[in-house]
Amino acid sequence: MTEDLSARIARLERLRKLGLRRGARDLPRPVAPERGRRIADLPGEPVMTPFGEAWARVERFSLADDAELAQFRDTRPDTLAAVGQDPGLAALDPARAAYIDTETTGLSMGAGTYTFLIGIGQYEAPSPDAPAGSFTVKQFFMRSPLEEGAQLHLVEEMLGQTTGFVSFNGRSFDLPLVTNRFVLARRPVHFAGQPHLDLLPAARRIWRARWQSCSLSSLEQNVLGLQRSEDDVPGWMIPGIYRDYYRTGNGSDMLARVFYHNLQDIVSMALLGARMAHLFQMERLEETLAGLHPLECMSLARCYDALGWTDAGIAAYRTAHATLPGDDDRAASLRQLGYLYKRLGRFDDAAAVWEEWVGGIPGADLTPYIELAKHHEWRTLDLQAARGWAGWALHIAEGLPPGFARDDAVNDLKHRLTRLERKLASPNAPPDSDESFDKG
Repeated sequence: MTEDLSARIARLERLRKLGLRRGARDLPRPVAPERGRRIADLPGEPVMTPFGEAWARVERFSLADDAELAQFRDTRPDTLAAVGQDPGLAALDPARAAYIDTETTGLSMGAGTYTFLIGIGQYEAPSPDAPAGSFTVKQFFMRSPLEEGAQLHLVEEMLGQTTGFVSFNGRSFDLPLVTNRFVLARRPVHFAGQPHLDLLPAARRIWRARWQSCSLSSLEQNVLGLQRSEDDVPGWMIPGIYRDYYRTGNGSDMLARVFYHNLQDIVSMALLGARMAHLFQMERLEETLAGLHPLECMSLARCYDALGWTDAGIAAYRTAHATLPGDDDRAASLRQLGYLYKRLGRFDDAAAVWEEWVGGIPGADLTPYIELAKHHEWRTLDLQAARGWAGWALHIAEGLPPGFARDDAVNDLKHRLTRLERKLASPNAPPDSDESFDKG
């Protein structure tokens, strides 16, 4: 159990001992008992548990009919660790993970926020009805707070079969809320500390540069090519829809749309996870990069670099640079590639990148000129070349708009040129005390 989760559980336990109950006052007054609840309007059916009756809905998707949905099941755990940039995810088996999403009565993390609908997807083994296996989503609905114990019992049964979680923003929202409900119900949190792949941070690393919005609906349309039907409902409306249901007792068409929304969120997780995993499988890297937008290649290059996959990072930067349309983006690709070569100690390759930048991209960015001046002063010991590059950089800097940045650049370059002139005049003189700080 992580330190944050332990602290949260301890806090909730203290509040419970002070007399806190599960926030029912935040819900409107329920319908009078004699009116009853029109459960026939709800998707699913009643299920009996040791804690009383619960409401559950089960949807199965045959993997024989959806090869893309099946792909994530067979993803290697080490690939998941790369997607999430977390070595602990190597213990997560996607074939036995819980794909979790909740619908709640609010967005706060307090005890008064119920998870009135908890959806969990899992891959199931082949059966006579689904010879290729299936992806099954079970949705556990709380018709009233009195059913929460039964709802959590069904959730606990399902989570007992998993090796960890896959979610979309679930690390900071869904799972902490579910944990809160278990603690307030005095139920053990057996699933605490399991590996958890949250797809939202990974999606931002890969797609934010291109699409800006990395909401699940945006990624469905722009990355997966999916369009939800008119049965969907915006997420911001969902708490109000449940409050209307709780107040009136009527399972309206809008509440059925909440079930649909939750179901599609969970299915999209598996599809999005498969798409991400494909980008981190190196067997066909060149083919993969060739089919991507250059901004996606740039983002992946940074991901590969962060993982220490230097060859893949270099290939992705090169692919991006070859197809990026704007000078600013092309310069950014060369900047990152040049610095990657420097970190690797491949100084001649870095110098070739700086020269490519100077020769191919117009602009007043001083980076390639200063880097070439450093390279020749400290690596090739060609002081004439170093002075030439530094002088060129000074000429550009003096033409920049007035301001602190211009003044700093001009002063630094004048200092560099003074040192180079002194070296050229007295090649055997001892180095200045500050020269060791200028070799980067």
